[in-house]
Amino acid sequence: MKFAYDKSKAQHIINHEDIMLKTYSKIISTYTSLFEQYDCSLKVRLFWIDFSTERRSNRRLPFRIGYACYVCCEVQRDGKEVQVKSADGEADYYSLSATWMVSSIERSFLKAKASLYSDTDDIENDMKELFRLLSNDQ
Repeated sequence: MKFAYDKSKAQHIINHEDIMLKTYSKIISTYTSLFEQYDCSLKVRLFWIDFSTERRSNRRLPFRIGYACYVCCEVQRDGKEVQVKSADGEADYYSLSATWMVSSIERSFLKAKASLYSDTDDIENDMKELFRLLSNDQ
């Protein structure tokens, strides 16, 4: 869903982010037992990026052009994000996490446009890929 952004829309965006966190958490919880086989847990949370400043935060950033909110799922062991060895040579290790955008504010024809994303189709494939990477690294 896209709409012209103004300050009166802030609560609508916040409500959407909260709903999507609950929605993603519910879906992701069905994968918990798979990861527990490897003594891992799944931490699901929101995080924000302001692309105009490249600032990242675990707390909501101010609404403005460049704002984006994501749901993040981290595979954790002993409270730390799990890393697996790289097989592609691009990096030594990769963190086991997946992110999905749930809202953003962009400039469109000189006006601020907000986008709310509700598509959850990628979760299943992403969670299966995280599990595959974890199980192949053991």
